[in-house]
Amino acid sequence: MTNNEHNPIAIRISNIQDLWIENREKFPDARIYCLVCEPSDYQLVEGFIRLEASEHGRTSDIIVGFKADYDGQTDFYKFLVKEWIRSFAADAEKNPDWNWKDFSSFQSEAMSIDSLSREELENLYIRLVTSFKEFIGNDNLLGITLFISRIGDAVSLNETIQSIAQRLPAGIALILIDYKKREVYETLLSEMKDRICLIDIPNQNIAGAYKEIATQGNPQDPNVKYRKCLFELGEAASKGNRDEAKKIGHELIKLSREIGGTALMASAYLIFGGFMIKFHRESGFCHDLFDKGIALVLPKYHEERDCAQILLQLYNYKGTVDSYNKDISSAIKQFMTAVRIAKELDMKTEVVNEYNYALLMALKKDRLTYEPILNEAFEYGYSFTDEELRIINLSFIASTYLDKTYSIDSSKREEIETRMANLYGEDWQLSTKELAAKLNAEYSVNSK
Repeated sequence: MTNNEHNPIAIRISNIQDLWIENREKFPDARIYCLVCEPSDYQLVEGFIRLEASEHGRTSDIIVGFKADYDGQTDFYKFLVKEWIRSFAADAEKNPDWNWKDFSSFQSEAMSIDSLSREELENLYIRLVTSFKEFIGNDNLLGITLFISRIGDAVSLNETIQSIAQRLPAGIALILIDYKKREVYETLLSEMKDRICLIDIPNQNIAGAYKEIATQGNPQDPNVKYRKCLFELGEAASKGNRDEAKKIGHELIKLSREIGGTALMASAYLIFGGFMIKFHRESGFCHDLFDKGIALVLPKYHEERDCAQILLQLYNYKGTVDSYNKDISSAIKQFMTAVRIAKELDMKTEVVNEYNYALLMALKKDRLTYEPILNEAFEYGYSFTDEELRIINLSFIASTYLDKTYSIDSSKREEIETRMANLYGEDWQLSTKELAAKLNAEYSVNSK
């Protein structure tokens, strides 16, 4: 019996492997295999693809995977070609005996990829994939997995996938992943139903797997008890059982003291309070828990980065409680305290995040409230180098600054817009709406 037979994640991935093998045997000539799973099981499907793409896979299929966003056909084809060439070049360095004779010519063609039309890009991609299949031989299926994270145009995506699938030679298939009830590939499935194999993956109860992993070990070990407590606290809170959640939360804090360590003890207060936010009339209790956590990490946050991260989260949760109770001024104060702490420690990403939170609250009030925060945030973030801003997203602050500051002269406004477009793309201001929605969701996640 192997270790994997005791590993809850490995068991669930093995279930997906069984489904894959069964459907591959039933539909050996499909051009598209679409795995449909619960959103919570997406990482398991990703794990299955990664495993089959390695030497540890159970099938003889050659599986490759590419993660991409979809904003349009041209950019999609460019990405697929560039990423295939980049991936193969990296693998070829580790395997000098590989001899894909056409590779160098595809590398050369890719040098001028930006000048190619959509049709030329599609032709290049099909030639590239076909040549690669000849390189690996005809004994195995080449399964090209497309992990599409963000879909800007579902209709166009379906058309693109269909066009690729219809042109692929025998022995090559696309592998897609979709969520149950999302049905983003519905058009594709209806138009290519005779060439598509739909693999329905039953709910794998991933939460149960995590709980099994977390509680493995000696049940008398305080660390095992602590992990068990975490899951039970989450279950009680999700069921709306306030008294049970409080009982388990106090046990969690007691166990954190047994185990020791400032960061762990403070995080117990953070977790307990975080679960209690969802219950009405518990704001005072939550603030008390967060304040106890803050008292623990305040003396140590300069020296210990874990304590600093927890301290910021504690102030964020205090801000969330105040926001939930419509005490906007107090919420702003909590987030701006987090700004000050992050600045002290030169944690630039966290500073911008905290400014985002504070600004989202301040915009609910008047100009006298939000203008000083907005100016301060913009001045701080805009001074970063382009390299820093490619990692730290300033678009929400910059877009709000342009929208709310009437005194900017036209040349300065144009400079800001050009720089942001160069950093985040032409639609950078559209993405700020998504970012604002995401920030709003983060505040209210525990407050519903």
